[in-house]
Amino acid sequence: MGLGDIVVSTIKPVVVRYCRARIGRRDGSFAVADLVAKETLHAVLRSLTAEREPLLAITYRMAVKNVTRELKGEPGCADSALNVSVLPDGEREILILRAMCGLTAEQTAEAIGSTPADVRIAQHRALEKLRKSSQLDGRVTRFGHGATMETLSERC
Repeated sequence: MGLGDIVVSTIKPVVVRYCRARIGRRDGSFAVADLVAKETLHAVLRSLTAEREPLLAITYRMAVKNVTRELKGEPGCADSALNVSVLPDGEREILILRAMCGLTAEQTAEAIGSTPADVRIAQHRALEKLRKSSQLDGRVTRFGHGATMETLSERC
């Protein structure tokens, strides 16, 4: 197994989840989102030798670029039960990365070039905005999970 295979197997699940969360289903399938994910993985592999950033930051930047091009600037998240498009871009991206992609606060901070504390604060603000817009009831703490639940990455 070569270095490219290792890189792809490491980042592919996150890229696919991100693209599917942002683009959603079109005509009942994730075919478009999966194609954008594939293009993103190829772009990441092409840029590895030229970039000096962390792999997660490169991957996130490429995914955002490809998804934004596919969505033509629309906020996306069509299949989300919540209307996260009402949130500012930064807060929406943090919720997508934390709740839909399963990244930790540290991983999310690395991807977006921030600190874990700033990620947690932005996530809290975004959830408060969703609660106040009556999309969530007061008992929900994490994007649809009750207080005793944790994110996917925290379970592992």
